[in-house]
Amino acid sequence: MANPNEQLRWLVTARARPGEPGAATVSVLARNALVPELAFDMSVDWHAGAEAPDVEGRALVILAMLFKELAAECERAAGSRFSEG
Repeated sequence: MANPNEQLRWLVTARARPGEPGAATVSVLARNALVPELAFDMSVDWHAGAEAPDVEGRALVILAMLFKELAAECERAAGSRFSEG
């Protein structure tokens, strides 16, 4: 039997493209067994001297923080709904 946590494991890619001076658009594509595709673009700073992997990594760290906050808010909202019956 497969490990049930494998359904939650994400495969993530990120690709940075220069935008306006000092900025970039990072395209993120994620998928797992339950979500076939989650894709979006996010704008981030692209500082002078930074290379694409640096910008992509920075975007992924920001994204991780945003998703932690989103998960916490979803948990709070779900708790309220369950409390209401």
